[in-house]
Amino acid sequence: MRGVSVWLVLLFAACSSESEVAATPDSLPAMTAAERYEAHCAGCHGNPDIKRAVPKEMLARLNPAQISFALTNGTMKSQGDALGTSGIIELVEHLSAGRTRYAPSPEDFCETLAIDPEPIVSRWGISPSNTAHLPAGSSTITSENVDTLEVQWVFGLPDVANARSQPVITRDTIVIAATSGHLFALDRHRGCIRWHRVLDAPPRTAITLGGSEVLYVGDVEAHVNAFDVHTGDLIWRRDVSITEHSFLTGAAIEHEQILIVPLSIYEVGLAVDPEHECCRSHGGIVALDVKDGTHLWTFHTTEPATRQGETEHGVPSWGPSGAPIWSTPTIDAERRVVYVGTGQNASQPATSTSDAIIALDLDTGAVAWQFQAIAGDAYNIACDQRPPGPNCPKWRGPDHDFGAAVMIVKDSRGHDLLIAGQKSGDVYALDPDNDGTIVWQNKVGAGSALGGIHWGMATNGRMLFLPVADPPYPIPGYRPKPGLYALDVDNGEMVWDHPVERGCKTNLFEYFARESLYPECSFFYGLSAQPLGVNDLVFSAGLDGRLRAHDQHSGDVLWQFESRRSFTAVNGIETHGGSIDVAGALAAGDFLYSQSGYAQFGQLPGNALIAFKVASLSR
Repeated sequence: MRGVSVWLVLLFAACSSESEVAATPDSLPAMTAAERYEAHCAGCHGNPDIKRAVPKEMLARLNPAQISFALTNGTMKSQGDALGTSGIIELVEHLSAGRTRYAPSPEDFCETLAIDPEPIVSRWGISPSNTAHLPAGSSTITSENVDTLEVQWVFGLPDVANARSQPVITRDTIVIAATSGHLFALDRHRGCIRWHRVLDAPPRTAITLGGSEVLYVGDVEAHVNAFDVHTGDLIWRRDVSITEHSFLTGAAIEHEQILIVPLSIYEVGLAVDPEHECCRSHGGIVALDVKDGTHLWTFHTTEPATRQGETEHGVPSWGPSGAPIWSTPTIDAERRVVYVGTGQNASQPATSTSDAIIALDLDTGAVAWQFQAIAGDAYNIACDQRPPGPNCPKWRGPDHDFGAAVMIVKDSRGHDLLIAGQKSGDVYALDPDNDGTIVWQNKVGAGSALGGIHWGMATNGRMLFLPVADPPYPIPGYRPKPGLYALDVDNGEMVWDHPVERGCKTNLFEYFARESLYPECSFFYGLSAQPLGVNDLVFSAGLDGRLRAHDQHSGDVLWQFESRRSFTAVNGIETHGGSIDVAGALAAGDFLYSQSGYAQFGQLPGNALIAFKVASLSR
C-alpha cells in the first residue's frame, strides 16, 4: 500500500482498536479544543506503547487543510464524524495554534520572472519508457567530479512533514509542489521564486510538464490540475474519480493529445473502522483530452462491487475491490499501448487484475493482455490491527503491489523487455510481444508490505538498478536485504550488489518511544525512493536521509550526503531534512536536486529541497 492521506491512516490503524470514539457530535460534552484533543487524541499520540501514532508536535507541522481533509473526507472520517463540524474546526485550529498562513515575502522573488520552458526533466521516470536515466548531455556530473558536490541553496517547503512530489526542471526553473497546497516555480540556480500559487486541495502526485508548456499535478481530492508553466495560472481542473474513495498517487502522463491518469484508492485505510462497509472502491485509468480535460475513456481494474455477506459485527461486506494503480503509467508508442502495474485487492473475492501488469490500448482503454504475479492477494489496513479487525479478508494476502513504474528496455539483441519490480522483492522481465510472458525473474529483496522494490528503478540500457526498501522488522524467518542492486538486462543475473547498513544501534521500541523527532539513530534505512541514472553514476536515497552516488560499473559509493539536519533556507522558514522517500534525486547541468523529509510510517519528517552544485569540473 502506498502513502494514504499523508500518514494519518496509520495513526488511525494504531489507535482505533484501543481508543474507539463512540460518541455522536450531539452527545459530546462541552469542552475546549485542548480538552477534546486530550480526550480523543492524546491516548494514542505521544503514547510510546502505540508505535505508529506520532506525537502531537509532528501533527502540528501539517497544513490545516491536510488535517481537515483526513477528518472530513479521508482516512479518519469516522473519528471526524464523531467530532462534528465545529469539533473538527476547533481541533484543527488547536493543532495549528501559533502558526500563520505561509506567504512568500517580496524579497523571496527573483528579479527576472520569465521562464525558459525547455525541459530537462519533464516527468516521473525521465522518459516515456520510465528508464529514470538522464540523456547524455543533460548533466555534467560524473564519477570524475561527483565528490565535489556541495550544497548551493536550500528551499523550505512550508507547512509540511512530507516532501514527496517530484518536481520538473527546465533550463532555468524548477517547479515543485508542497503537500500543504503550495506550488512554486523557482530559479533553479539560486532558489528565488518566479511565481507561487496555492491549489484548491493539497497536491499529491509528481508534476508533469506537457508538450504545450502545461504543468499537470494531481491532488488529494482526485482532481487533475493544469497550470501555465510561465505564469502558474490555472487552465483547467477536472475531477477524475471513478469511485467514492478514488485517490491520485502516480503522475498523469501526456502522449500526443491524450493525458493518461492513474487512480489509486484510500479505502484500504478506512477499513480499520469496524463499521465501515468494506470495500467498494477500485483502481483504474482515466484518459483526458489535454486541451481542456474532456473525458475520453476509462478503464476499471475490477467490476463494480456487490454485497458478499457481512462481518462478525453484522456490517455488510463488499467485493471485488482494490487493485489500485499507485505508479506512473508507461507509454509504448510503437505498440500504441499503455502499461500499468496494480496493487492488491482490498476485499474478497480476489481478482486476476490485482498484483498485475496490464497492457491497455492507448486509444480505447481496452485490455490487450495482463500478467498476474501473485493471485489471491487481498489485504487492507484492518489486517495490521492486533487482533486483525473484522474487515481484514479471511484469506489475507501479503500486500505485494507493483508500485514501481514499468520500464521498457531493449536487450542486447534489440528486443524490447518490460521490467516490473514488486514489493515482494521480485523483478520480472516480460515479453510485450507475447502477452507478457516471463522472459526471466529474479528475487532480489526479502519483500514485505513496506519492503522490496517500492517507487521505481533505473537503467542505463545494459544494467538495471534496483533499490530495495526491506525494513528491519524483527520477524522470525525474515531476512531483510536493503540496498542497491544491479542486474544484467539480458538475463536478470546479479552484476553487483551494495547492501546498506544502519551504522548505529536502535530498536523498534526505542525509536518510536523517542522524545526527539530526529533521534541520533534512524530505525529505517532502506532504499525506497526512485533512483536516478546520470552519465556513469546512479544516485540512491535512503530512509535515514542519506543520499549516495554509486559508480554504475561497480556499485562503489563515490559521494554521500547526510540530509537529516537543519538548514538555513533561502526563503527564511525553518527547514529540516529527514527520510528520503518517493522521489529521489534529479540532476540538470551542474546541479543535483533532492527533497528530504517523509514522516509516513513513522519515518523522519522534513521539508527541505536541497540544491547541490559541482564545485569543480576536474579533480
